[in-house]
Amino acid sequence: MAKDPHPRGELDWASASVKDGELSVDVAGTPNAEWARGLEAIVERLHRPGSGWGEVKVAKATLRVAAVSPGSEADLRHVLDSAVLQVNTNFAPGEEGEAGDDDDGGSPEDREMTDAFRSFSTDPDGPEQEEDQASP
Repeated sequence: MAKDPHPRGELDWASASVKDGELSVDVAGTPNAEWARGLEAIVERLHRPGSGWGEVKVAKATLRVAAVSPGSEADLRHVLDSAVLQVNTNFAPGEEGEAGDDDDGGSPEDREMTDAFRSFSTDPDGPEQEEDQASP
């Protein structure tokens, strides 16, 4: 089976269950191990001490969150849904033929950092418009 160059996942909240404080949610779609690592990395960056939950892991199309505290459900869902949206965007095909960028021989870490730096870009007209608007 060929490796999907554009994996995509979605949390199936209808499958959610909590047992002994651990949340389990099925991941639907076409996620692969690289997608799962990307999701875990994004969640780790978003996680803050005192957030009401512990470590997040994805394995075999199931997301697991340790030490979920009562009352943190809405915040945790927001973080997880946001992370899934971001990782799906990271793997989406580019608009300007960026698909060739994957063939540059770089490591997965290089591609992740490239994507991270590219995500800092803004609308090319954005800063110039602000300057124009500030001018009399």
